[in-house]
Amino acid sequence: MSTPDQKQLDSFFRKYPIRHFDKGQIIIATNETPPGIFYVVSGQVRQYDITDLGVDIVLDVLLDSSVFPLEWAVRDVNTQYFYQAISPVEVRLAPLNELQNFLKQSPRLVYSMLNRSVAAMTIMQRRMAHLMSGVTYNRVMFELIAQAKRLGIKQTDGSYLLNMHEDELAQRAGLTRETVNREVGKLKRLGLVEVNHRRISIKNLDKLESLLGDHL
Repeated sequence: MSTPDQKQLDSFFRKYPIRHFDKGQIIIATNETPPGIFYVVSGQVRQYDITDLGVDIVLDVLLDSSVFPLEWAVRDVNTQYFYQAISPVEVRLAPLNELQNFLKQSPRLVYSMLNRSVAAMTIMQRRMAHLMSGVTYNRVMFELIAQAKRLGIKQTDGSYLLNMHEDELAQRAGLTRETVNREVGKLKRLGLVEVNHRRISIKNLDKLESLLGDHL
């Protein structure tokens, strides 16, 4: 989202008080009517679902300046997903009707938010394509690439540091930890990934993307 649009959104939400959520706290539960529309000031919120087998599937990670749940804001239907703080989170909460009225008067901002949503949807569609392929190696590589581009901290040597462990990666890829550990092990042997201190380091993102392309 561009700087002018970001300032406009910040300005709207700034009139509402800050609310705090602790790490692990559920902000919205599935099929629950939200108390309003949330705006992330700081921290990270995961949007996820739970399969019939009880496995958590992470759909998105919402960062600073994210607005949720957008499906409720646009379609006025209860969310089908859980939203949970995965770090200490600060949010602002606006009444639904006030945000809707604001957006109706801000077409440029709506376009920017739509662009951001489409980018997130594209990642979800690509994730689903790899999921349907059934190739776990590809699913792990795709998730590493997606998380590096979205959340990775670029280092001076060109590598990307992910502040997550393999359990979190497994949730985002929809795989077991054992499967992820095995597939990450293959990437370790290629010198593309390192795992230490509950962090994942992607040593060469370009080569990882090239490897994924070769396996499609």
